[in-house]
Amino acid sequence: MLLRRITEHVKAQNWFAVFLDFVIVVVGVFIGIQVSNWNDARALREREQVYLEQLLIDLESDRATGARGVASANMIDEAAEDLLAVLEGAVGAEKISDGELMRIVPSAGYAYLPQGNPTTYNEMISTGALGLLERVELKRAFGEYYGRLSAGRQWDSLMREEQFAYRAAIRGLLTREQFAWARAHAALAPEALPPPPAFDRAAFLEEARSRPEIVDSLRSMGAVQQRLRDDSRDMAARAEALAALVKAEIE
Repeated sequence: MLLRRITEHVKAQNWFAVFLDFVIVVVGVFIGIQVSNWNDARALREREQVYLEQLLIDLESDRATGARGVASANMIDEAAEDLLAVLEGAVGAEKISDGELMRIVPSAGYAYLPQGNPTTYNEMISTGALGLLERVELKRAFGEYYGRLSAGRQWDSLMREEQFAYRAAIRGLLTREQFAWARAHAALAPEALPPPPAFDRAAFLEEARSRPEIVDSLRSMGAVQQRLRDDSRDMAARAEALAALVKAEIE
C-alpha cells in the first residue's frame, strides 16, 4: 500500500509527499530494527540470569563443601590425637573406651578432599555462553576462582598416598566385624555409641605398638589435615564472596 502511494506521488511529481513517505519508511525500518535489537538484548539478559542463578547454586555447594572440609579435618585430627595418646600411653588415655578406640582407628588417617563444583562454568565455556556475562569484572572473578580450585588439585595424589599409607599400616588390626561397626558409627559422639563387638584391648595395643609406621603415618597426616583445612576454609570464603557478587548482579 505504501509503495503504491509513493508511485502515485512520483507520477504526480509531489516531491514533498515522496520525501514524507521515504521518511516514514526509514523510521519504520529503524524502529523495527531497534525492537528486534531490544528483544535480542532482553533474551540475552534472561539467559545470563539463568546462568547466574545456576552458578549461584554451584557456589553455595562449594561453600557447604568447604565448611564440611573444615569440620572433617578437625574431627579426623581429634581422632588421630586420641589414637596417638592411646598408643603412646599418654595420661588420661585410659578413659577412651574400647568402642571409641575401635571407632577412631579407621577414621584417624582419612583424608577428605574438598572438590569444587564447576559444572555450570565448564558448560558455559564449552558452549561459548561465558560471553553472556555482561560485567567483565564478574567474568574475571569466576576465571580466578575456578582457576584457583583447579590449581589446588595438584596435591591430591600426595595426600591420597598419605591416606593409603595409613590404611596399609592398620591393615588387620580390626576384624571385619569391628571395622564394619567402626565405619557404621564413625560420625557418632562417644556417648552415643552402641555396644561394640568383642574387643581385646591388650592384644590390639600389643599389635598396634609393634607397628611404628602407624604413629609415623598419624603424625604425617597432621600436615595433610592442616592443608585440607586451609584449602577448605579458603574455598568456602571465596565461594561466599563470589556468591555475594552474583547476588548483587542478579538483584
